[in-house]
Amino acid sequence: MKYNATAIQQHQAARLLTQDYRATRKNILGDGLKLCQRAKAHNSSNPHTAYIAVKQKDGIQIARMHDVAHCGNAHLCAFCSGLKAANMRNWIDHAFLPELKSRSLVCGLMTLTAHHKRDSDWAEFVKNFYGAAEAFGKTVRRDFKAMGSLGRIRTMECPVGSNGLHLHLHDNFTYKRDADIDALNNIVLAKWKAALRKFGLHCSKHGVDIKKDGEFDPHYIAKELAAHNTKTSSKSDLVTLFKLLDKSARGDKQAGQDWIRAAKAIQGRDRWNVGQLASKLGIASPSDWKRSELTPTTDTTTDATRVQLIEYSQSHHMVATSPNNERAGLAFILRAARNEAARPGSVQRMAFRMCAETINSDIELIKKKSAYRLSDALKAAPEATEALTARQFVRYNFAVAEYRAKTYAYMFPGAVSAPVPISTPTPIAASIAPGLELDFA
Repeated sequence: MKYNATAIQQHQAARLLTQDYRATRKNILGDGLKLCQRAKAHNSSNPHTAYIAVKQKDGIQIARMHDVAHCGNAHLCAFCSGLKAANMRNWIDHAFLPELKSRSLVCGLMTLTAHHKRDSDWAEFVKNFYGAAEAFGKTVRRDFKAMGSLGRIRTMECPVGSNGLHLHLHDNFTYKRDADIDALNNIVLAKWKAALRKFGLHCSKHGVDIKKDGEFDPHYIAKELAAHNTKTSSKSDLVTLFKLLDKSARGDKQAGQDWIRAAKAIQGRDRWNVGQLASKLGIASPSDWKRSELTPTTDTTTDATRVQLIEYSQSHHMVATSPNNERAGLAFILRAARNEAARPGSVQRMAFRMCAETINSDIELIKKKSAYRLSDALKAAPEATEALTARQFVRYNFAVAEYRAKTYAYMFPGAVSAPVPISTPTPIAASIAPGLELDFA
């Protein structure tokens, strides 16, 4: 089992979003993932304490953050995508499909796509694609209603390949068992092409693919479309956004650039949408549905007693998991949590180590900013090199000292040993644990 893969992907996404903001000073919708599993839940009764819950599940030790905020972004956040995918999968298996069977309804699968290319404006393409999808939905409403359809589950996928962003929609639509689906394909294709033309797009005969009941696994939408990161291979070179994060974390700059382009293009779009289907079927919507309401589960009292709750400072957690940290702090902390029972104090020690990594990374950013400012100043006045360099050096030292003082005060509020004044050059160190210190010099 690959541990902490989502934590690594989430951290890389936060780093890419942070770097893009520094360059553009513009936020991307969904950048709340930078605080996902880092900030405390808004209703937390212990805002100053971070918690990790460790338990055994199917013979595997699982460590997860407890009492933290979740961004809910199913497109960009690997962790929240996994949570939503699991809930959607259970809803389809235990609520949607059984209700269809009780009503003598079946479901088909319709896929919509359009021609796309890498050198286009991905954001404009997505906007036009969804505009076409909305217009198309209005023109085919009667055709689907004539088949006894009550609605559809819409899933959006957006892998990236050599031809750019391959946006496509999967509609799992309901219909009466005796409806003529064979006659539907030509009607849908013609109307989809017409809708695309209105928005400057086009497709070939492969722009629409319809599979009727019996031609596909009805659990496909539950296991594949509702999954957030299961597709490991493709007939082409397409990779999911989460695979792009994996490649970016390994140093692939093109993958990181593609991920940012895709994030800007799809921001705010729902990955799953059931419209009014749930209310028409008389079942709870996926957001309101809980598996325990429909499917009896075994008593979990025994499992609950096996949960190990690890506590440490919330301020340390925030610093350790900062997007500025070049290493995935959360992944390292969760790994340490699985060793906490055998090695008490592992989480605390790892949190301090990741804090040190963040501090070093932040100081490097201050150095880069100072270097850029000095470079710009020297271009304007090359004859004053010595004076400008000395001035920028003083400002750099002041910025570093100020940063260290603020970080120390945040990590150790009310500490007896306060930092020395900024103007004093004497280095100080906050004693953390024997043999392990964070240097706030």
